[in-house]
Amino acid sequence: HTWINLASLPYEMKVPSDLANRITVQEEAIDTELLKQAKIDGAISVVSASYQPIKGEKAWFMTAYYFNETDLDKTIFPNEVPPYGLKLITRDGMALSVIGPQESIFQPSSQDGKNMTKLYDILYDTNSYRFVS
Repeated sequence: HTWINLASLPYEMKVPSDLANRITVQEEAIDTELLKQAKIDGAISVVSASYQPIKGEKAWFMTAYYFNETDLDKTIFPNEVPPYGLKLITRDGMALSVIGPQESIFQPSSQDGKNMTKLYDILYDTNSYRFVS
């Protein structure tokens, strides 16, 4: 596995080494309205990661948010999909949350489909992230 830096977030993400060179992390590379709302709701940092398929355009596969935990908690309501994904890790009053696609845009049997499945499997695993100061 290889650790990739999540830019302005104080975290790294562990990805399969054979996929690390296909992952691009960009700060605030999400829809402007969503980003504005995230900032209003208290997001300190927002990064997105995309996957470069064997052929074709890059595909988004994850957005990570870094919040004060109390600000993030204010956006989470029972029986509603959390707007900033799953709260994965809390540390010193801060929270890391991530969200990914509901389903792969690639055929599951294709190599890109298999790669996305590998990435999806680690996306919501707290062991896939480590704090870096």
